[in-house]
Amino acid sequence: MSEYQYPKASIQHRLGGKAVDAAMYTVTFGFGWLIWSLVVWGQGQTPGKQIVKMRVYNKTTLQPVKWGQMALREFVLPFSLYVITLIFLTFFRAANPDANPSYVFLIYLPLFVVWLVDACYIFAGDNKNRLVDIIAKTDVLNVAP
Repeated sequence: MSEYQYPKASIQHRLGGKAVDAAMYTVTFGFGWLIWSLVVWGQGQTPGKQIVKMRVYNKTTLQPVKWGQMALREFVLPFSLYVITLIFLTFFRAANPDANPSYVFLIYLPLFVVWLVDACYIFAGDNKNRLVDIIAKTDVLNVAP
């Protein structure tokens, strides 16, 4: 397998891109970030990745990912986790109808744990990949000149 034209993005670079995404999401109440995301996903980027000059590449083709794979990576995988959690809580509530309604924190606890494991997985090994990168078969590269 040949190498990429660009180096893999460093952990600090990736965290910077995530911070830019989070700040933009907060400032635009999610709407501006989502519209911008839908446009730049076709280039293998999020708004934060575009600003800090990173791009997501397909490990198989060694080319920037297209809109569909980016949507899978950024939306479908996290959303499917959320749906699985809601299904679990629905069955939990049906099995325990007299349970204290404060179980709502269970909606957020598994999501936070998986998000934390995904975020911390980047520190494991030399690959600098999150779990979502492994599942979607992608790499994030630093495309700054």
